[in-house]
Amino acid sequence: MANRSKNKHAKPEPAQRSPQLPQSRLWAMSHAPAPGSDSYLVQLLPAVFFTAFLILLVRMVSYSRPMDQFFWTMSDGELTDFFSYAKMVGLLLCAGIALLMLLFRFCTQSLYLKRSYAYIPMAVYCTFVVLSYFACEYKEFSLLGYNERFEGTLPLLAYMVMLFFLINTIDGERSARILVYSLVASSVILSLLGISQALDCDFFRTTLGQKLLVPNFMLNSGSTTWQTIDAMAKEGEPLLSFTFTNKEIYQTVYNINYVSFYLTLLIPLFGMLFIRSVNRGAQEPLWKKIGWGILVSLIVYNLIGSASSGGFLGLAAVGLLGLLLLNKRLLRWWKPVAILLLIVLLVCAITLNRWLPELSSAARSVLNLPNLADTAQDSADIADGETTGNPKTDAEADEVTNSFLKPCYLDYIVTGDTFIEVSIDGEPLTIHINGSGDQIDSFSLTDADGNDIALKPSPTQYGTYEIGDDRFRETANVAYSFHDSVYYIVLGTYGEDWYFPVTEDGIFYRNAFGNWIPLHDVPHIGWENNQSFGSGRGYIWSRTLPMMKQTLLLGHGADTYCLYFPHEDYVGKYNSGSFSYNIDIVVDKPHNMYLGTFINTGGISVAALLALFGLYLAQSIRLYAKISYEDNDWLVFTGAGITFGIFGFLVSGLVNDSSISVMPMFYGLLGTGIAVNGLLAQRMKTAGDAV
Repeated sequence: MANRSKNKHAKPEPAQRSPQLPQSRLWAMSHAPAPGSDSYLVQLLPAVFFTAFLILLVRMVSYSRPMDQFFWTMSDGELTDFFSYAKMVGLLLCAGIALLMLLFRFCTQSLYLKRSYAYIPMAVYCTFVVLSYFACEYKEFSLLGYNERFEGTLPLLAYMVMLFFLINTIDGERSARILVYSLVASSVILSLLGISQALDCDFFRTTLGQKLLVPNFMLNSGSTTWQTIDAMAKEGEPLLSFTFTNKEIYQTVYNINYVSFYLTLLIPLFGMLFIRSVNRGAQEPLWKKIGWGILVSLIVYNLIGSASSGGFLGLAAVGLLGLLLLNKRLLRWWKPVAILLLIVLLVCAITLNRWLPELSSAARSVLNLPNLADTAQDSADIADGETTGNPKTDAEADEVTNSFLKPCYLDYIVTGDTFIEVSIDGEPLTIHINGSGDQIDSFSLTDADGNDIALKPSPTQYGTYEIGDDRFRETANVAYSFHDSVYYIVLGTYGEDWYFPVTEDGIFYRNAFGNWIPLHDVPHIGWENNQSFGSGRGYIWSRTLPMMKQTLLLGHGADTYCLYFPHEDYVGKYNSGSFSYNIDIVVDKPHNMYLGTFINTGGISVAALLALFGLYLAQSIRLYAKISYEDNDWLVFTGAGITFGIFGFLVSGLVNDSSISVMPMFYGLLGTGIAVNGLLAQRMKTAGDAV
């Protein structure tokens, strides 16, 4: 054994320090990956699927819901879904796998948590989502979500799980590239599908497309669904018939509005990567530059082909932020910017007949000008709810005619025990019933001062009376009818007959489904003179704002907006313009992401989300305003593109709804953006310390 030299005067060696936790990390297990090291591909799979490929899931699923408790629907509760249920199941499975991966990384001492401002607002949001569920009256709907939407409590919590997972999984350029290029792949698939729909060659109407949508099961006829698809294909008819018309692009997201909504995220991102590609000159292969250009062309075409102006609003906001944030850099990038503008102009020229009517219609609705488009089509586009035909029997239709009446504004209709109060163009009118049940002696009319109003029998319609008062003569008439042993009072107005059954329990209104409902003056705020604003959004928002008084703290329950909307507001729909010809249409969403969240999960949950989004945008704007773009760094251009996309999406959210079709991509890019910002901020700090 070698002798050890001893020196009594030598200074003792300092004790070795324990590894210090980097400032960018909140907490870490020992043996955790070094800061900046990329995660393995297998750990990225949930993030990639969540962000890029969940949107592709479509499948016919049958399910049951207790719908017979609601007066505003004729559904028997046996429902079918194609575009949302499968995505909901995929989302929950993805979040479950992500949680297992986090648990595995914890148990194997390879989990670390980054420092992030996002955790507190995320925790607050989750808390009020859960509390709103426990306070909800309709838990069977709130748990998974309302019909054809499925964005309930569990899906909302799954969004936050995946956001947390992404923040703590994207750890370098390699992992960010994998996620972004996965988005490229899914965008190509969706864009080609959209083009097939725009060219009236919808893939989902082909034999293969319908077999992908529909499971192969036995029908009552003795044939399977796939055999039926083949048989009908030989006759030139598809088994499935969707409601989308006029070659509208709906891709796999169910609603044309959602196409333009999610494309607001991608166009800025891919546009920034195109600019970087061109800026790199000879360092970048020509095929990559062409590829980015083609991709931008495809998604711009799909945005225009969706015929939804919400995406244009978001992109206009992106353009404004880009001018403020990039300013003089845009002049240095004149070549790629000019090419991008040329691409957009060419696509706009090709699709002139698609976007010009949509923008014209949107402008007219905003400015309260007469719309050249059919208002019935507007109502179908905006509400996406259940629609009905005329509920009246032929005999009833013959009893009352009101085609000669002039249009009017109904301020309210209120039903009571023995009376019906109605206000027409600001003039109150009361219909008094003498008798009850099937023992009706007569009815009479009085004005606001209690003065009697004469009734004159119609010379052409038996049982119909003209109103002998100049205030009402040209806008309304009154009739009576006896049907199915029930005595009805019928108020005739322009385009609508209002049927009021007189019963021993009082007077009600009979809706299109044959249900009897008491009417009252529904609270509303704003848009009195322009309820057709935004293709009917003015009406919907004016009825949503009073609902917010009940959800300042806790919401009614995730995705329960439809269950609490005042569907008995037939008068409001009659006046709205957009829904005047289908007053029984079901409004199942507010067409405003923030209003919907306020009603569903409460005001504090909205404040938490706004704090999360605001903190991200504030950090991003500071970062990308001063960071250098000269090296054409991929992370820099990607982070800036994600920032622009998130900002445009949040602006579009003012006129669009949260949806399980688009929110996974949003939260996936938000988590990636937060992670990329952290990487760039750490890099700038390291460079500053080195100097």
